[in-house]
Amino acid sequence: MINQKSVLIGTLVSLILLALLSLVLGLLGFYIAVFVGAVITTYLASGKEQLKVIESGLHGIIVGIFTGVIYILFVYAYSGFSKIVAGILIYAALVLIGGFIIVGALGGIIGLLISVKTGHMGVYEGEIEESTEPTKPNDEIESSEKND
Repeated sequence: MINQKSVLIGTLVSLILLALLSLVLGLLGFYIAVFVGAVITTYLASGKEQLKVIESGLHGIIVGIFTGVIYILFVYAYSGFSKIVAGILIYAALVLIGGFIIVGALGGIIGLLISVKTGHMGVYEGEIEESTEPTKPNDEIESSEKND
């Protein structure tokens, strides 16, 4: 399930970092901004509920798509809605958003790994099945180890 609040926060962080880092690092700043936004999104989403790897990647992909679309629309509006710029932006959007999707998925998975490492995962709400097999007492285990 997609956590909309964390996706919105991650997209806003990505857009702010995109504006700041693109001035300093150029095209590399775009991808770093999306990566950081995807990591933050997945970290926040995993605190609310336990995510699977696919879901964490999906959170990052959504951040990448939203960031790319908003950035393309911003550039189109900044250019004065020119037809020439629109043609160029269509081809640029395919490359840019495709790269943002890949980097967002990677950032989402890394964000999940960070949340697992720090113990920030949500509580598992499903039923836990107990084993019906009898367990050996510690004395039997120790005696079987001595015999081997």
